[in-house]
Amino acid sequence: MTLALGHAFRAVRWSFVDTSVNLSAAADTRSWHELVSDSLTKSVEYRPLLDVGTRVAYRIAGLSLGTYKIFVLLEFALSLLILAALFHASGWSRSVASVIGLSVVVGLHTSGILFLFVPLNAYAASMLIVLAVALLTLTPRFRPYEWTLLPLTLIALLWLEIGVFIVPIAAVAWLMRAPATTWRSVAFASLGLVIYLIARLGFSPGGVPFDSPETGFGFSSISADDAAAMFANMPWVLWLYNIGSTLLTVLASEPRAGRFQFIESLLRGDVPPWMWLHVLSSIVTTAVVGMTLLGIRSRPPRDRLLAAFGGVLVIGGSFLGFLYTRDRIGLPVGIGYAMLVYVAVSALLERPGKKWQTITAGVLVAALSICWLLRTAEKYVALRDMAWDYHLEWDRQAAAEAVAASPIVAQMRQAALTRVPADARRDPAWTYRVFERRYEPLAEAR
Repeated sequence: MTLALGHAFRAVRWSFVDTSVNLSAAADTRSWHELVSDSLTKSVEYRPLLDVGTRVAYRIAGLSLGTYKIFVLLEFALSLLILAALFHASGWSRSVASVIGLSVVVGLHTSGILFLFVPLNAYAASMLIVLAVALLTLTPRFRPYEWTLLPLTLIALLWLEIGVFIVPIAAVAWLMRAPATTWRSVAFASLGLVIYLIARLGFSPGGVPFDSPETGFGFSSISADDAAAMFANMPWVLWLYNIGSTLLTVLASEPRAGRFQFIESLLRGDVPPWMWLHVLSSIVTTAVVGMTLLGIRSRPPRDRLLAAFGGVLVIGGSFLGFLYTRDRIGLPVGIGYAMLVYVAVSALLERPGKKWQTITAGVLVAALSICWLLRTAEKYVALRDMAWDYHLEWDRQAAAEAVAASPIVAQMRQAALTRVPADARRDPAWTYRVFERRYEPLAEAR
């Protein structure tokens, strides 16, 4: 999977996202003391380590696209590697389940954020630490080093808020008697969370904002002002909607970013094939997970722990998107879902039964494998669309002269307009039917 997507990274002419917040801040003339001070006093996007890390990366690599390509692919490969180590598959049935679980991670739309082409990807880095902690709790040799959960929790949280999942993962591992976890693991992880909260609530004058920005609702998107007016007296209604949307976008691939696009297309009588593939494959997979996990108590201890970790990420990740919903917010939900899929598929294939039951299970798993491998292949064209989208954004900004003429932004813009990727609208017509695309094909390409 990494090699296939790495080919896209090599072949596509990429440009950076307009990271005026990150790269411009990294390249400005502020001292390190001023940078750290500003990072610690933010009220929105409180990610001090991301700010500092981006400057370090810029000072080392500058605007070297090749360096950042390697870094993005390395984080992606490590995430899959840690998940494969968590699955610890042995035998053909578990190997099949592992491949499907990894395909779920890659194929879900929530994982697109892993390829956001910025110098340092906060989502990938923080999620990587969370997965590493989950693996460490299952590694007996880690027990003497439980104290490392304190710095790991703090580092993950200062990259991105999803680092908070380390605390419930450690707690679940302790309660379920994971081989490398004691009460000290929970204490160290909790202490890291406390230090983070003190820093965020104490240093940041604005605290934690609870205003919802633009978000999807029903069949359309609503602005921040509309959301404030509609839910002024009962914001919890919008919060519940966002939580449910973040959960369902993984379990059923609908809604997307809070919008019920499949239902809207169904009412119009114009549902593209790729949307049927997304929704039906997700619903059937979720049904398999639900039915199989009813007997989770009879599964081996490692499977029960993986199911518990998956539950933490699915439920916790959904609640983390209470303010607004985007595909990227569902990243931990999608990864937790993949853990549940692995446990469910392995249980389905290992379940003893009559010959017809074994054949039925094999056919079902084969069908799901094909669906998820198709969705994995979709990531290839998604990368092409993403590169073309970045180029068009720089082109629009250059035409409107909407970007501040700082040297680094001008340099990124010039590189983006010079390095023109292939026009994604000219791809073969069949790709627009089988895969989700960001653009409509040009008339001559239809």
